[in-house]
Amino acid sequence: MELNQRDDTLYFTDLDVDTDSVPTIGVNGKQAITKAVIIAAGNGSRLQGYQSGRPKPLVNLGGMPLLQRVILSAKKIGVTEFVIVIGYQAARIRKTINARKLGVKITWVRNPDWKKPNGVSVLKAEKYVDGKFLLFMSDHVFDFKILNRVKDYDLTHNSGVLCVDYAVNQVQDLDDATKVRTENNRLLNLGKNLTDFNAIDVGIFICMPDLFAALRQSQEFGDESLSGGIRILSEAGRMATFDIGGAFWQDVDTVPDSYHAEKLLLRSTRSPNDGIIAKTINRKISNRITKWLLKTPITPNQISIFNLFFSIFIAWLVAAGTPVNIIMGGILFQLVSILDGCDGEVAVIKLRDSKRGALVDTVTDHLSYVAFIIGITVGAYNVTQNSMIFAVTAFTLLFLFFALKFGLQYMKKKGSGSLRELDKGIAGLNHDEQKVWYLKALGSIHHLGRRDVFSFAAFLFMLSGNVVVVYSALIIAVLLISAGIAITAASLLSKSSGLNPFKATKRYLCMAWKWLVSSDIDLQSENEISTDYSNSRNC
Repeated sequence: MELNQRDDTLYFTDLDVDTDSVPTIGVNGKQAITKAVIIAAGNGSRLQGYQSGRPKPLVNLGGMPLLQRVILSAKKIGVTEFVIVIGYQAARIRKTINARKLGVKITWVRNPDWKKPNGVSVLKAEKYVDGKFLLFMSDHVFDFKILNRVKDYDLTHNSGVLCVDYAVNQVQDLDDATKVRTENNRLLNLGKNLTDFNAIDVGIFICMPDLFAALRQSQEFGDESLSGGIRILSEAGRMATFDIGGAFWQDVDTVPDSYHAEKLLLRSTRSPNDGIIAKTINRKISNRITKWLLKTPITPNQISIFNLFFSIFIAWLVAAGTPVNIIMGGILFQLVSILDGCDGEVAVIKLRDSKRGALVDTVTDHLSYVAFIIGITVGAYNVTQNSMIFAVTAFTLLFLFFALKFGLQYMKKKGSGSLRELDKGIAGLNHDEQKVWYLKALGSIHHLGRRDVFSFAAFLFMLSGNVVVVYSALIIAVLLISAGIAITAASLLSKSSGLNPFKATKRYLCMAWKWLVSSDIDLQSENEISTDYSNSRNC
């Protein structure tokens, strides 16, 4: 590899690429996608000087460079090989993006004509692509779930599919966007100056190698843009479109665009399943904290562990039992509830969410609960000097662990480490055909046991400064939540569910005994819950 220096900027000459290491996939419209082409050659003139003059692909947004975000998004759906076309400040881009750390293979291709339209850059990747591939622009931020939905698109009868957004009125900069005219999921026309349009080009394509011939044909007609080649395919009836629905995306061309993209990323951490307190209070504050955390190297697991130690400190604080300590502890406990959302938000935005991370979050959350319960217990004892308090707490914690065993087993069967999976399962018990009254009731009020509601209720009780009142309310709440988890999780796990309340205790004790000798419990579909009590079997 040889280096050229022109105008104080390093550029790579044609790279020596080991083409033997590139597997032959074959042209098959149904094949799984394992390769992506990313265009990162332009200079991003409207972002010149932003973030100390970084080239646009390296503009940091949401805790990582734009180009790295595209790579990791594609990696999440199984793409492992990338052909990245570079031009402006190519050496700096290549030095910053470390393929080994990202766990992918990158073929860097230089485009010396990077000032020309982007179709020229796409053509540079031709000899490194021999099958179905994803095509991205390096400056687009998008919800990776779009890729999950479009990855299996069948191109047997098409040369490509373009992801489009029909929410035209919500586009940040409509004048600069590439407009699209579609009909019955077919691409009819596209262009920035198109006046008759009904959708916007999101900048995500799945293409067959036919695209390269269309680009050459377009260049012969004097149009060197990617849109020119796509237009030729659409005129031949070979371009489809895919509606991204309510998913977010943003083309980052200007500083305001980058601010808007950051807002979209933060907004994506909010879930329709968030509790009422999380929606109205916690997320509004945690998003602001997360915005700062994204600028640091702090990881989601580190945030989870910090919250655990913070909770232990709160437990120590309330153990004194004095009104001042209880009130201060209540305020801090609500703060921990807010911070508890930050680890998940950072994980989602930095694309670091995983089953292991979800499990760490779940375990630290429950250890935080235990520490808090112990702290309140000691505080109540210091005030009352009644040793029976410890026995009540011990029984409550044992019941909680018993219930959580079923919850964790259900999460394991679902292949998840997050309590959100259990929460979804419990919510699913409340459906029109559900005739088991207590399961339907628990399914309808399950949200009251979420951490945001629990912590806020504890905070309100602790404002009284009376540790005995707080202890009593806490024990009752934990017992009720534990009973709800035990009944619903065991019902979801048991093949013969729909037990009546009087037979439930015996059944759950039987399941507990089975767990002691075997960790395997058959999973029951939420929709298979039976009302036939006669199916209940003895141990």
